[in-house]
Amino acid sequence: MTRQYYDDFSKLPLAKMAQAITDMTFNYNDTKVPTSHYKKLLGKGFEELVEANVSVSLVATIFNTLQTLQKESPKLFYQALLCLDTNVKPSNITSSQYQAMEFTWSQFELNKQKHLLAQEYVQMFNQVEENGLTYYMDSLEQDGNSHEAE
Repeated sequence: MTRQYYDDFSKLPLAKMAQAITDMTFNYNDTKVPTSHYKKLLGKGFEELVEANVSVSLVATIFNTLQTLQKESPKLFYQALLCLDTNVKPSNITSSQYQAMEFTWSQFELNKQKHLLAQEYVQMFNQVEENGLTYYMDSLEQDGNSHEAE
């Protein structure tokens, strides 16, 4: 069995491991990331890393449940979300609220809306996912400054 770089890498002390990752990163399009960044990440406690994984697992569980409910009855799913957003408790719904809920669903369905969330939040997610949070925040600052100049 051939010995691989990982075999030696996994035995390196934290500082040398961070430097090795910095070197590997630089080999990708001459991308410079300070060694201190990797040293900080590698020095994180196990609990911090597990916390993120647990959060993603819980989101996955909720996502799967919501996806199943949406497939079973898109109308009822949408109306339940509408109730959440408007603070209407289905157990205490009034006739006017029911009428508003039915009409809102019919308009949503008629217009074949693609997203359940406000479009601005979907766009925000897409921009941060594509360009990173730093770029997104910088572009907001620039937009804010350009409006001040007007």
